Amino acid sequence: MTNEQDDDFKSALEEAIASFGLDELSETQTAQLVKHYRMLTAWNRRINLTRIVEARASARLHYADSLFGGRFLGGARRVLDVGSGAGFPAIPLAVLRPDVEITALEANQKKSLFLNEAKDALSLANFNVRTARLESFDSTGYDTLTSRALDRAEEVLPATIASLTARQRFMLYCAPDLIQRITERIDPLIKVETHPVPQSETRLIALFSREG
Repeated sequence: MTNEQDDDFKSALEEAIASFGLDELSETQTAQLVKHYRMLTAWNRRINLTRIVEARASARLHYADSLFGGRFLGGARRVLDVGSGAGFPAIPLAVLRPDVEITALEANQKKSLFLNEAKDALSLANFNVRTARLESFDSTGYDTLTSRALDRAEEVLPATIASLTARQRFMLYCAPDLIQRITERIDPLIKVETHPVPQSETRLIALFSREG
């Protein structure tokens, strides 16, 4: 990627963040996300990380979208990103909140390798990668679980959401129809609140938690 392409993405990222009504990132944070985008576009030629690589679309649909979830982390100290893929929302959240331990859970070996390379390249001391499926991973030690664009989400997530403890929350980036399909499969003691994602007519963040 050329310096011009870096600059194009940096401008697009700053515009997307402003359009979402989010706080500006520091120069260091912006540089980290520019580097991640540079790695993403390079690796995407070899492995299928994402179909969205154009700078403006990626800045809005991947990065600003992921950063928006930072509003709902609250006092979480440990966050697990289920099916992290290219690192969304895990890497933008780790850049945004260096005080929070973010773990990317990814079953695909090649994607896990990318995530580990990104951790080193971005010097993210608060970012960890675990290569495993959710069904075989112990998530009880995390305050907040999150997921965005997970394959088979309707099949995989209801059991995890249903097993949330009273101190845990699940933050799901999704469309309304997925929320409905999940709530049909979990007990009524799990409550859900939704927040529309800016600049989108169909995207929501749903926060699942156990009443009482």
